[in-house]
Amino acid sequence: MQDGTYASPMHSTRMRVVLCVIALLTISSIPIQAQEVPAPAGWEMGFVYENGASEDDPFPLEEEETTIRFWIRNDNLIGDIEISLEYSMVGLVPQQLTLSGEESVTVGSGSNDTFTLKIAGIDVWDIASGLIFELEIDGEMTAFQGVPLAVPMSSQSIDGELIVPELFRWEVDIEEVEHRITAGSEFNLHLDLVNKGNTPDSISGFSVEDDCPVLTSDDEPLNSVLGQVTYPEYIWYTDGSVGSYDLFYEPTSVTLVFDASSTHPTRMCEIEITVQSTSVNNGGDGDASNKGEIDVEIEARPVGAQQDQDDASTDDDDGPQNQDQVTSDNFLMFPTLVTPMAILWAALMRAREE
Repeated sequence: MQDGTYASPMHSTRMRVVLCVIALLTISSIPIQAQEVPAPAGWEMGFVYENGASEDDPFPLEEEETTIRFWIRNDNLIGDIEISLEYSMVGLVPQQLTLSGEESVTVGSGSNDTFTLKIAGIDVWDIASGLIFELEIDGEMTAFQGVPLAVPMSSQSIDGELIVPELFRWEVDIEEVEHRITAGSEFNLHLDLVNKGNTPDSISGFSVEDDCPVLTSDDEPLNSVLGQVTYPEYIWYTDGSVGSYDLFYEPTSVTLVFDASSTHPTRMCEIEITVQSTSVNNGGDGDASNKGEIDVEIEARPVGAQQDQDDASTDDDDGPQNQDQVTSDNFLMFPTLVTPMAILWAALMRAREE
């Protein structure tokens, strides 16, 4: 009896202590919960893919400026959100690269807005085709319902790939002719065909034109290089973690032989040589044709040189070989008789007067 009577008050005391601790914990938690701000339901961001492309397809880089579109969706129905944005290109990129986009945007409740990023400073003609750069856009929510957040509540990041497209272009570099060409002679025209694209290509056709009446050329040297695959002169590429320019193949050199007819007049002739890209004619991007121009001065043959050639080629002519000289000599005899006759005439006239 005594043990039971003693245990009962001890048990009651322990129960009271436990209840006090629970009450204190409950009271202390009430102000913490009252200070919490309702969290926004959420937001999403992603890239805009066009023309049937998907997230598995890299964005092609453009020649001057590339525009990337992305969207931000606010799933909250009770307030706007403000998102700060940062853009970066991962990997080896040219130093002149510029990324231009909004640093902070506001998206209304229940809205899905689209924004743009512009990429410039990448000379795709000068970079090996197929090279891929990594693009990353980071977003962080900095305000909700117009109230700045002391601590960012959420952040998101999206990444994609940018690829250098295949581009095709040729340069026709013609060596200057520093001297006059005499009619009736041949001259050589040296030219280099340079692949100025960023990927291998070949020439599918050509044309040689001039604005002179009797100037001809042999096109066989150009025919011999049709379909010959040529690599770019130099392009920027990456090898692991190293980026550099590399020299590939020498230009294709061609020498054309021109023939200026002996009857060609004195004239400044403009010669145009045009080549066509095989890849562009098959649907690739770039220049379908490129041309080079040069001016060549042709001088007519002297008249005497032409006459001597005609005389030398005539064997059955029995007439005088220098008829022009004979005619001139006959006419020169007449002036030598004028002075004596004048003196004789003056003497006769004086005798009559006397």
